[in-house]
Amino acid sequence: MTERGIIITRTEFFIYSILSGFLLGYGWPTNGDPIYLFIAFIPLLYAENNFNFSFLYIFLFSFITFLVWNCMSTWWLSYAKRTNGSFALEAYLIPTFFNAFFMSVIFTFYSYIKNNIKKSKDLGYILLVCLWILFEKVHLEWELSWPWLNLGNGFSNRIKWIQWYEYTGTLGGSVWIWIVNIGLTKSIIKYEKNKNILSLYKNILLNIGIILIVIFISNFIYIKFEHKNYNKYTNVLILQPNIDPYNQKYKISTKNIILRLENLINKKISKKPTIIIAPETILPGNGNKILIDNIDKNSIVSFFKSYLKNKSPKTIFITGAELFTFYKKEKKSETSVPIFFKNSIQWIDFFNSIIQISSVEKTIFHHKSKLVPGVESFPYKRIIFSILGDILLNFGGTKVELGKQRTPYVFKHPYSKIKIAPIICYESVYGEYVSSFFNKNAQLMTIITNDGWWGNSQGHKQHLYYARLRAIENRKFIARSANTGVSCFIDEKGKFLSLLPYGKEGVLYSKIPINNQKTFYVKHGDYIFRISLLIIVFYFVIFLIYHRYKNLNFIF
Repeated sequence: MTERGIIITRTEFFIYSILSGFLLGYGWPTNGDPIYLFIAFIPLLYAENNFNFSFLYIFLFSFITFLVWNCMSTWWLSYAKRTNGSFALEAYLIPTFFNAFFMSVIFTFYSYIKNNIKKSKDLGYILLVCLWILFEKVHLEWELSWPWLNLGNGFSNRIKWIQWYEYTGTLGGSVWIWIVNIGLTKSIIKYEKNKNILSLYKNILLNIGIILIVIFISNFIYIKFEHKNYNKYTNVLILQPNIDPYNQKYKISTKNIILRLENLINKKISKKPTIIIAPETILPGNGNKILIDNIDKNSIVSFFKSYLKNKSPKTIFITGAELFTFYKKEKKSETSVPIFFKNSIQWIDFFNSIIQISSVEKTIFHHKSKLVPGVESFPYKRIIFSILGDILLNFGGTKVELGKQRTPYVFKHPYSKIKIAPIICYESVYGEYVSSFFNKNAQLMTIITNDGWWGNSQGHKQHLYYARLRAIENRKFIARSANTGVSCFIDEKGKFLSLLPYGKEGVLYSKIPINNQKTFYVKHGDYIFRISLLIIVFYFVIFLIYHRYKNLNFIF
């Protein structure tokens, strides 16, 4: 026994690291049980506290934990294929490795700071939580964005536990997980020093109480929640064409794509004003992408405008489309590429977009803003391009980096005046970004996606479940159209109302209530991050003072 407690060996640390990784993996949705997340970090925290070797080992062993977690939770990434049909293993290995690496850096940094202020381990634990929140927020904002394993997402298959996300967003769930893990770890460490079994039981029950009280409060909110502030309803028709993205998407002609969509719409269309929703990048199929300039003169758009005029003039059609535009050299964007067109060099930008077609008004569009790193965007292109070339863009159907929308754009129904948040695929993972549409008074959320890139795996299931978090945070109904599934309606509590299973063609139709409510989270966003950042700044000021005046023991 020492001041640090029982000193463990490197072999024991390795075993503890593996155990933490497996617990995190077993706790992850959709099949996992999130109860494991409340104890998953205990082996790692305990081992770090009782390990007396260099910080290089702290990094290596924590990297094992996070690598196991990443591998178990996102193994479905290995299903991605290159354009030649071979499996793009790098689509799995690169994000798995780098995400584990960044997590390990955070954990090692915490360990270093904590062990340099030995008289204040509690401050060290506070720093760990704040650093982790900072890491998760950075993962939501930077070019290497991969927030898939942000801890708060881990409760997406237990919506009755997290109804309070309307106040905190997913960062609140991350804090909850860390508080319980740290509390239980401290209980074990304290017991090893004083051998007071009653104190151990008391502390364990206290932390179990934190779990149960929060779940009880959340269930109370769930039961008592009233579908209030409804001032209108809207009819929504969701299409699920079930087109294989690898073997069919770019082989089916535009004409056949339109015919398939038309047949689906005809199953439920009426004269009632309706919002029809089709999935991501469904148009144009195996044909020329749609030029933004004079978009209403495009043959595809013209067809649907005419179709709506004849069938249901007060209906709008919201669908995914691949758009492009030209620039002169002086106006080119960072993502545009030069081509020879009409006897001159012009610059072209491609977009993953969502468009709204009406029989009476101009077609409006919104480009995808949160692009998938390595598939739709080239992170830190100037630095990485010279090293990797286009290897990262050589799967998923395109080798071209896409342009993106800089500010959210809210759609508006020309007749009902309902305001719609048009969310495209990966964007639905970003809490504060999605809420920015409701800060602009959106009343209904539509999500269009194509989750067929990973087959019938945990990939499309996790993506589906994460959408439920957005429903809770914003207290808005969601209409989700997925190419191969799962398409669904989700209510304000994150509950599935109706859905089409993966791999089935079909339609869903429902009358959806609309509300103008703005939740605390919509108004204030990721304020937990801002609080964490202030604590980190304050902490490092104190840390510098401590090292400058080590005789000021009263500080700690």
